Amino acid sequence: MGGFSPIEIRVPARESQTGDRREDDQPSNFLINFSRPEPAGRSDGEILSKLREVAAPDEEDAADQETDLDIVPESDLDAAFLGEFSDIESPEDEGGDDLATDDEDVFEPDVHREFDEELTAAYAPGYRKTNSDDAVGAFFKEMARYPLLKPGEEIELARQVKFLAEVEAVRDRLKASLQRTPTKAEVAQEFGLSDRQLDHRMHRSRTAKRKMIRSNLRLVVSIAKRYLNRGVPFLDLIQEGALGLNRATEKFDPDKGYKFSTYAYWWIRQGITRTIANDARTIRLPIHIVEKLNKLKKAHRELRRDLNRNPTEAELAAALDIPVDQLRNLQQVRRRSLSLNHRVGKGEDTELMELLEDSSTQSPEAKMNETMLRQEIYTVLSDVLSEREREIISLRYGLLTGETHTLEEVGILFDLSRERVRQIQTKAMRKLRRPQVAARLKGWLR
Repeated sequence: MGGFSPIEIRVPARESQTGDRREDDQPSNFLINFSRPEPAGRSDGEILSKLREVAAPDEEDAADQETDLDIVPESDLDAAFLGEFSDIESPEDEGGDDLATDDEDVFEPDVHREFDEELTAAYAPGYRKTNSDDAVGAFFKEMARYPLLKPGEEIELARQVKFLAEVEAVRDRLKASLQRTPTKAEVAQEFGLSDRQLDHRMHRSRTAKRKMIRSNLRLVVSIAKRYLNRGVPFLDLIQEGALGLNRATEKFDPDKGYKFSTYAYWWIRQGITRTIANDARTIRLPIHIVEKLNKLKKAHRELRRDLNRNPTEAELAAALDIPVDQLRNLQQVRRRSLSLNHRVGKGEDTELMELLEDSSTQSPEAKMNETMLRQEIYTVLSDVLSEREREIISLRYGLLTGETHTLEEVGILFDLSRERVRQIQTKAMRKLRRPQVAARLKGWLR
């Protein structure tokens, strides 16, 4: 893997509500170092088959490649999560049993281990590996180095991470009361600690946070795989999912009784779906339009299943409770842009630009015909008209440059009145209308 740059998932340092950067808050870096020894038994070509298995969209997605995104605002994530599990208050309420949900079952340790096994599958026949595949594969290898957390470790680490939020809350309170940024000694005094003890606890909390994030990167990848081929590169999906995981680590309360993976799922999914809605299209659509497009796709899918045919515009509009005109507007913005450099054909050896005709450019045949017509007209004018008549007719009708001139403009050029220019033009046109002259140009007028 020599020659590749390290992959770094970088989470910015937290800022206070006033935008001040904390003196002891450092950015969280998750650096993938390729200089470490590679795990034995795994080559670069043994780690990406699962991506190719899920890369092809289903039959319905293949028609329009529209993304089903249920986008939840960040401020509503906790409410959305707690609304589903509002009956869970503490582990004791359930007799110590683990919280069981449909989503949680997906991310149990057994599935994490299954995911590790999937990464060892071989390349499909005929698949050509790219530099992006190498980068993703290296990330997977490094990710596999961090073991999963046991339930007790998860709770202990989460409680250490909560200290970071407590320190930030104390800072904000002191800043509001003191009307200035509090010193480290003042913050430490609020916790009954010395400066050195505060630094030590902050360091432990940051270390715990990094460990929680690294140990749950498999969860990020597992969710990101569901959104492949949606217009955003896979590594970018992982990056946005890692930012959501970072936020979930900060807000997770281990005393509520549910597992961290269940809680983090919502934040990871929110980060991924938000970046798809914002960045997947060449021309960005507002979030509310993306949500309407998702409803349109779901309604189309349900009606096609119920009716055993494609629904009409009227049926779709009735299902969405919107006017037909608004439905047509949604169908119009649903279309995706395609690069002129997009390669097409069986061997992908032709760019789309090579197959499209430029309507503003003449074909070689048309341009040659136009040139020959101009030459023939000029020959006829030279044979029939005087030099001044020929020049006046050429200027009036733009025979040479394609730009026409008014009687006044021609008169200024020849120092003649408008009426005299008109008389010369009339006389010249009378000569050109003679049958023997018109016959010479008749073939060009067909």
